Amino acid sequence: MEEPSQFSVTSDQLQAHQSIETPKLKRLNRAQLARQIIDLTAKGRVSLETNPPLMELTARHPYQDAGFMDFYRPGRWDCESNLVFMEGIRQTGPSPGQWEGTVGYLRFKAPKAGSYLIVINFTGYQTTMQLSGPWGINTAYSATTSSTGVATAIWNGTKGAQVFFTISCQGGVMGYLQSAQVFLL
Repeated sequence: MEEPSQFSVTSDQLQAHQSIETPKLKRLNRAQLARQIIDLTAKGRVSLETNPPLMELTARHPYQDAGFMDFYRPGRWDCESNLVFMEGIRQTGPSPGQWEGTVGYLRFKAPKAGSYLIVINFTGYQTTMQLSGPWGINTAYSATTSSTGVATAIWNGTKGAQVFFTISCQGGVMGYLQSAQVFLL
């Protein structure tokens, strides 16, 4: 009988490396979200408690008539936990264009003229989520996988106008996208 090499793996060892425990993310309710965004708008308190999002994208529902999300190199697209696993962006060479990680590309089409609140709900261990679009770069931080991070931005659009934006994370090894939402302010 042939001796196993140092590189052989039993099925139990392989299963242990295939299983990943997904974090349980509790999203902020609309009242908590409204309190978080007061500083972003001169209108003061925004009534998100009664207004549903115009668009909500998740791992289970990445497309709606109002928009969609695509990802470059998602770590895992997990419909069971309804999370998109995002590897942190890391530089792989001396030039800014040499990097690895996950980037989400999102689009939203305005149904009417107005100000729109874009909300990215995520978590991750020592993870910073970056939300980039015509407003610039907005970031939010999640200290642990049991804390909720919320990256937000405000976009002013005319009827039929489209906004394209990206999301990526830095810091921790893995970030977890729970949802991308758009509300009319």
